[in-house]
Amino acid sequence: MARNIKITEIGDYANNQMEKLLRAAVLETDSLLKQASPVDTGRFRASWQVGENAAGTYDAGPQQSPSNPGRDKTSAPAAPMFPLRKMNYQQERIGNVYSVHNNLPYAESLANGSSKQADRGFIQGIAKDVQGRVRIAADRIGRES
Repeated sequence: MARNIKITEIGDYANNQMEKLLRAAVLETDSLLKQASPVDTGRFRASWQVGENAAGTYDAGPQQSPSNPGRDKTSAPAAPMFPLRKMNYQQERIGNVYSVHNNLPYAESLANGSSKQADRGFIQGIAKDVQGRVRIAADRIGRES
């Protein structure tokens, strides 16, 4: 069902809808990357971050080794437990460029298939998947507005 929007409020309404879509896309991309990340100690999964108009240098630091008997208490939590790590910004806004990235020295190697836990190109696959989801959501916003 279409909403009644004053002509003077159309721009603000459209901007708000697109910012909601942008926030959802960033959050979903971050979540999917964490879920798909190969895990040995959990450091790689915990080191994903989002930068606004720039990449950050965050490193989650050493995590609990899977061979440690205390792993069940201190191991890396499941992906949804890791918060979205925003570097130098508070809220996603239209007009900025957001990148979800991992700056660990071995991140590129993992992205290229060095782990049996994640296929080569898993990052690009997630990017394409989210891109398609954003298109569908944008179409839905257009129809419902």
